[in-house]
Amino acid sequence: MFHWGFPKPHLVRIPFGQYEKRPCLLCTAGSELLVHCCLRQSTSRYCARKLPISTDICGIMGEIVEYNPKEDGPPGDNIHHRCHPLHLIWLSGFNPRVSLLNVSTSRDRKELVLASGNTLLFYCYDGEREKVTPVIGHKNVVNMIGCDESGRFVVSSDCSYCINVWDRHIGGEHNHHPVAIRTIFEPFKAKGDIGAVSLSRDGKYLLAGGALASEQGSHLKLWSWTVGNDFPDDTITLPTRLGRIKTIHFCPDRGRRNQFVVTLESGVAFGAWDSKEQKLSIQVPKRHGFQDYNDTVFVECTERAVSVTGAGMAVLWSNDRKHADGADGSVLRKEFLKYLHLKYASINVVRSCDEKIVTGDDDGEIRFYDNAMKILYWFKREDLEPIRTLSFELVETRQWKVPSEPDEGDDRPPKEEPTDKKLVVNIEDIAPKDVSFEARPVIVRGFVSATKMGKIYDIDIVYNKIQELFLQSPSIITAFDVHAGRAELCTCDGNGRFVVYDLQTKAMKLALDVPIQRTRRGRITTLAYSPCGTFLAGGAENGFLWMVEPNLLILPGSGPVQFTGEKIRSVLFSNDSKHLVCVDESNTITLLHRVKDDWQAVGRCATHRLVDLAFLCSTDFASIGEDRHMVQYTINCDEMVQLEALSIVKRKRIEQTAFPTALLILPGGNEILVANDQHKFKIFHSETFEILHTYLAPFHDGPARFLRQLPGEDYFLFITDNNIYLHHLPIDGNPFKYLAVRGHPKRLKGLQIAWTVRCAFTFGEGDHAVSMWKINTSPLLDNIRHAGSGLDPFCTLLPGGKRGCYVREILSLFFYNQISPKNSDGDAELTLRDAMNVQDVPNYMRSIGYHMTEYEEMNLSKEMELTGTYFLTFEEVAKLFLNHRTATGGPPNTEDIRTAVTYIGATTSSGNEVDLVRLITLLASMGEPMEPKTAEAYCRILFPSAFDAHEQDEADSVAECGTTEECTNCISIDAFADKLC
Repeated sequence: MFHWGFPKPHLVRIPFGQYEKRPCLLCTAGSELLVHCCLRQSTSRYCARKLPISTDICGIMGEIVEYNPKEDGPPGDNIHHRCHPLHLIWLSGFNPRVSLLNVSTSRDRKELVLASGNTLLFYCYDGEREKVTPVIGHKNVVNMIGCDESGRFVVSSDCSYCINVWDRHIGGEHNHHPVAIRTIFEPFKAKGDIGAVSLSRDGKYLLAGGALASEQGSHLKLWSWTVGNDFPDDTITLPTRLGRIKTIHFCPDRGRRNQFVVTLESGVAFGAWDSKEQKLSIQVPKRHGFQDYNDTVFVECTERAVSVTGAGMAVLWSNDRKHADGADGSVLRKEFLKYLHLKYASINVVRSCDEKIVTGDDDGEIRFYDNAMKILYWFKREDLEPIRTLSFELVETRQWKVPSEPDEGDDRPPKEEPTDKKLVVNIEDIAPKDVSFEARPVIVRGFVSATKMGKIYDIDIVYNKIQELFLQSPSIITAFDVHAGRAELCTCDGNGRFVVYDLQTKAMKLALDVPIQRTRRGRITTLAYSPCGTFLAGGAENGFLWMVEPNLLILPGSGPVQFTGEKIRSVLFSNDSKHLVCVDESNTITLLHRVKDDWQAVGRCATHRLVDLAFLCSTDFASIGEDRHMVQYTINCDEMVQLEALSIVKRKRIEQTAFPTALLILPGGNEILVANDQHKFKIFHSETFEILHTYLAPFHDGPARFLRQLPGEDYFLFITDNNIYLHHLPIDGNPFKYLAVRGHPKRLKGLQIAWTVRCAFTFGEGDHAVSMWKINTSPLLDNIRHAGSGLDPFCTLLPGGKRGCYVREILSLFFYNQISPKNSDGDAELTLRDAMNVQDVPNYMRSIGYHMTEYEEMNLSKEMELTGTYFLTFEEVAKLFLNHRTATGGPPNTEDIRTAVTYIGATTSSGNEVDLVRLITLLASMGEPMEPKTAEAYCRILFPSAFDAHEQDEADSVAECGTTEECTNCISIDAFADKLC
């Protein structure tokens, strides 16, 4: 049975199709159903049809057909976009640290495979336009890409999670997204590192190298991946002294395609796979004092291999003549032949193609050698940048025909050729000549070169053509923003390069290199368009404020504005674009005003450690900070009034223990939405800063950050550490009102929305590109529609759901509260009703597991006052409980209580007992003060034995207790903690 590598698949056999009499298989993988149907009698070819998990299984059991996507659908409207709230459609660059792959099979069509974060980019250029197809298939950052000799199957790996094999020709060649047809999860166990992967030239075998976290040395594992085994066919361990694996290459020659070479930090290992014995074998040549190996390849049509090092050395290996050549699958022992010192710079890559050896180095030079390592040809570009990748086309070696002379015996008249036909040029005449005395032509197929600075060049030395491809990715993105009125995106990288992209054509429009200090102190850290779109501001780490003309992308003649020497953390334009607010690292807000063509600082004020800010109107804005306060500022525009240009209006505390992380002005401008790090959304009044509501926020992946509303719609977006969320308004704590997609393998650092193209834009830690996500609200509406009404969606947050024992228990306590002694009136008849007095709600919540503080009780009481009623139903109380209770964790355990009483000093000198009288005294003076009589009453109820032998006045108890170890008001700390839990 063909087995697909999804994590813990659930397989269900489906009856034969009604029309297509083929055995079929159904499995679930994450949020998708995958239907696999055998296209032939053999199991060598399968198709996969991906369906949403909500698809009716009975509807697909009738007919299973081969996966052929429709051509008449709108662009980008695939099944993933219909099921996901956001769909990745474009990236502005790629990761130059990962070697790209040239899979071009035609000289008229360039096809590349690149990596960007955890995304693979399938790039195509037909001479007129570029097309980039991003596909997400990894959890971590992609670190290696390879393919077979046909270019159809592409293998990719991330740092530790999985290896994917992609079929580029699914659904018709060049028409649709590639599909991952094989996945191997955690090949080197949990937290093991995947160093390199490679496919054999015939595409039968997959070889991966990596290391286990708990073991020393590297391992090689081989799979016959077309069979579908979960476990490798064989595993072998490499010597520890060789270090980390860098690259793996299979031999391209027929008859030796099961042989491979592994390049490690301190050595080279040659190996082979014996398909008959099902065994891997390796051979490590003797050491010759070389270190820092970068790459190794087999030399075509020879018995040699060549390695290059970081010291500019080329090391040649050849077969050991003492050992006879073995059959296919046996290790042909390699021995050191010679070394050549080719450069004084590091040689990063070596390739063998068309009987030539090609190298790329840190000097930006590409050299061509023959198979005996004799120099033939070299060239370098004007802008010298280190070469990181060389990848040749998959077309056959160039062929040329010698013009045939007419046959003397042939008396047929020659064909008349049209006069406009182009003359056939002999390729030998136009090819460059080598440096030998014979000056032979250097003929080699076209190839692609990628540099350290993220530039990709399509090079054809025969026709002397060099063309730059794709989008440049010179450095890590540090800031970006989108235009408010036009479909434009502006990015800035660590080198101070501004790039403006047209989001309709996905092409670069303008570029500008800002003359910054090329150090961490000079990088631009924040970028902002004005609402009118006529200004663009960028703040740098050295305190410079760069004002750029976005339409022409030029700098004004006056140069940057500098009003501080600290890092500028945030810039924000006012709603009328007349003012600009800048926040620096010293927690100072600077107000700038536009005077003709210049921006001048007109006011400053010291504030808290600001986290986020937003304009309430053209002259007022609010901020939240790490001091748990919200502050409102006002801008004085009247020059006749002797007031400061920027002043603080009011300041109010909004949190007790949580830290606010982001704020958003809700539609209408009367409410402010604030997110905190305890996974809560809180709504405050924009004028009084009084709390209105508290709701549960997503608690799966860190707190919410960068709240952004979709203009004109009841949706807003935000990011957490790794995910991008789409949330429906109004907020009520319903967990079915938001959906998310994984946006980054490390950490997201920014989010913006361009409503002109209905897309969201993000970038993350270490990214060389900005991601463009298409927004789709239909899945979220379907999610809300099928979630149910009333308490149904909220009860999914409780153990057992709506019919679980937890819900029955809190419902019973809801009614028990009405027949408690404090609510009874002697022998009067009690009437139970589905309503609770708002005064009883705080204690009721404490009884069912939410131990709130006095501050939290005060906020809860204010929210209940806004309902305008004195009684709340069980549904209303349950929603308040789920929204206010702690999102993560639970009630304090015994260890938490031990730590707390020890920290405040309520224990005796030995630390093994709790002095109850001292605890009562501390509770009356620390934190939220508690009445001593109330605290003593609670202690007497919980620990009656500690007070039986000591019936004295409160003053005498306080004076005597805590001064001696024999005090009768002391109790064991373990008994104290167990009683409270």
